[in-house]
Amino acid sequence: MIKKFLVFVSLVSLASFHSIGQNSGVIKGSVIDATDSKPLEYVQIKLLSSIDSSIVGGIYTSVNGGFEIQQVPKGTYILKAFQLGFEHIFINNLIVNDLNRLVDVGILKLITVKIESLEEVKIVGKLDVFKTGIDKKIYNVAEDLSSKGGSANDVLDKIPSVGVDQDGKISLRGDGNVTILIDGRPSSFSGGNGKSLLDAIPASSIDRIEIVTNPSAKYSPDGTSGIINIVMKKNKLRGTNGMISLSGATGNLINSSMSFSYRNSKLNTYVNYTNRYNDGYRNNSGTLEQLSNGTTVSLLDQNRTGMDYNKGNTIRFGADFFIKSNQTFGVLATANLSERNRTGDLINNLYAGSSSLIKNWIRSSYDPTKQQNVDLNLNYKIDLKNNKGVITTEATQSLGNEAVKGFYTEKYFNINGSKSSKSDLNQQLYNKEKNNISTVQIDYTRTFGKSNARFETGLISIVRNLGVNTYSQRTDTLTNETVSDTMANFIYKYNEQVYAGYVIYGKQVGKFKFQGGLRAEQSLQAPFLVSTNQKFTNEYFKLYPSGHLKYNAKSNTELSLSYSRRINRATSSNLNPFTNYSDPYNLRMGNPNLKPEFINSFDLGYSIEKSKLTMSSSVYYRYTKDVIQRIKIFNPDQTSSVTFTNVNQSQTTGIELVLIYKPIKWFKNMISFTGSGVKFTDNTPNFDYNNSGFTWSAKYVGTVDFWKKTMTAQLNMNYNAPVITAQGVVQRRGTIDFSTEKTLKEGKWSIGMRVTDIFNNQGFSFRVEQPSILQVSEFKWLTRRFFLTISYKFGKLEMSTKKSINDNSSGGDF
Repeated sequence: MIKKFLVFVSLVSLASFHSIGQNSGVIKGSVIDATDSKPLEYVQIKLLSSIDSSIVGGIYTSVNGGFEIQQVPKGTYILKAFQLGFEHIFINNLIVNDLNRLVDVGILKLITVKIESLEEVKIVGKLDVFKTGIDKKIYNVAEDLSSKGGSANDVLDKIPSVGVDQDGKISLRGDGNVTILIDGRPSSFSGGNGKSLLDAIPASSIDRIEIVTNPSAKYSPDGTSGIINIVMKKNKLRGTNGMISLSGATGNLINSSMSFSYRNSKLNTYVNYTNRYNDGYRNNSGTLEQLSNGTTVSLLDQNRTGMDYNKGNTIRFGADFFIKSNQTFGVLATANLSERNRTGDLINNLYAGSSSLIKNWIRSSYDPTKQQNVDLNLNYKIDLKNNKGVITTEATQSLGNEAVKGFYTEKYFNINGSKSSKSDLNQQLYNKEKNNISTVQIDYTRTFGKSNARFETGLISIVRNLGVNTYSQRTDTLTNETVSDTMANFIYKYNEQVYAGYVIYGKQVGKFKFQGGLRAEQSLQAPFLVSTNQKFTNEYFKLYPSGHLKYNAKSNTELSLSYSRRINRATSSNLNPFTNYSDPYNLRMGNPNLKPEFINSFDLGYSIEKSKLTMSSSVYYRYTKDVIQRIKIFNPDQTSSVTFTNVNQSQTTGIELVLIYKPIKWFKNMISFTGSGVKFTDNTPNFDYNNSGFTWSAKYVGTVDFWKKTMTAQLNMNYNAPVITAQGVVQRRGTIDFSTEKTLKEGKWSIGMRVTDIFNNQGFSFRVEQPSILQVSEFKWLTRRFFLTISYKFGKLEMSTKKSINDNSSGGDF
């Protein structure tokens, strides 16, 4: 594999480069810090018309400080470079014509705003809540009031095309097989063991969310619908800065957070700490009918009421050491300690037919859980001379531990409601789980300014190890002694190894931009049920091509076409063959014979940006082989088993639309719609997994600025139609939230209020239909709350309003 990879790299490196387009030009350059000559990332570059100062184009600087504005029509322009904490730079009279198609402004040096001058200067700036990039959509968390005081799951549930179910499972474009990364890397927080712990990540520590539906070869191909990358905050401001925030809500919810940062020419260090306490109810109800020729043979009716209590502490520390002008060494650590206790009573009634009660019992449960997670990262970056590229290396270790206990009591009753003579059943469950993810990666990027081309390559190693040790026992009713129980007794280990290399080549020719990539992966999945000495191994080598083509008809219009081949690997819990009997009538087990599913994904997009309206739209198609589906198997004794299987294939065709409309400066609207039709095709004997249907979701965010832009109000609404599965439908009902925030003392203080789920409608349901079975379930938890958040910022910026630099002209919103 390595030889083939090196040959491929050599061939692409020797590819020829062509000249830029004939009908437009390119304006390029780079930005550095005037103090230490270090490249500046995320500097906003705006290109303005010299005639009326209207915005023509814009871009952010890359990690090496470079920028290139493509497809610039002939004319005369003004270039503006801007970043908080630095003085603006304006470059006038930039001319693009037949004789001057490549305009290089050279190296721009941004000067730090002097501290004494900040007493008379207030830098006012806002980012768009939602922006589209070259190969991704970017959601800026700080501009969403509805996420304040919440967690990462709360943030994700507000994003177009993203959904979160009652267990915290994430879906993208209606598909739950999505890869979650944190800062571009796998993490125990983001579901390395098949579980999502994103509720442990506070929204206040997130910088932005990146949605990548057709990733390039640089990204892992895991996930049917794409990648969601959670980018954490990292200090970019000089001097000492910080923030303290306290948030409380009805229903016993309290969040507090603190952040502190310090940066000079040699060091950048930052720390974030969050404490979270959440209490609420968690109820569900359901029925399971066994049918014969349309007549109910038996009916199991279950109703559960219970409480759900969470608390946790999360701390994140990072430091960047600027070794030389072009070299940076960084360390980063994130740790979380959390606890969750759930209690509940499940009332069970079993009927013969639909109305004749034959059995009645109550199962009470108490499930305390403790979790510990740590992510450690070391990284090193070298910027090549003359902004020609960058080399980055990094190593990440992600560790997770979870201890679960379960205490269950079943009490039996007669049909008339009196206590049965049958002895109570007492069970205890003890489960310990360890998760370990090691990631090592090296990336090289080389840019060729004259030929307007880019080459990238890299090597990645990802190793996951999981261990589960579960033991259960019950009290013997005759001897009153504790004995082993069949509910859960097993030791399970899981090993996964992925070794990959990739190459990417991108170039612009005229109005066209293209990028092609190839990723090669050697993979191993090895679940091992130690208790029974059952070993399973699935090893395979695969190639994953990707391609992106973009056409700029005008400076503000873009047409794109992309393709990627993807894989969805079964998680360790999906593969665990042990049967869990914690609810004897709803058993759970994995399937160690699951095969990975392979996806061919196509996306056709169109976007346009005008002064008042921005539209991003796409039509997509996915063809999937060996689809991994969660299914229910119904047994003659009125029990059911949840497990997983491979359905032969599925085809999904969908549309996605995001509109941002700003009719006036103080009123912004974002409307999104996602709809898709899916068809499952299968020929498994004795089972009917053939199903089809259409599902859709819509979201609206309306934001109003008033009181001289010191107060903002926001309305969030979303609706999710039922999602089609191989056996039925599932649905997460939407919600309506209202938020408002007022800033005081020149932005140092802020007070925010919000109401979540105003009509108390948010919930989850599923319906499974088979020829002889009908199962319906409803879930409801505490969702309607009133929040109050108070924040205080301290530092050297945004000190007063004697003079204001407001960069919101021309609809730029920065």
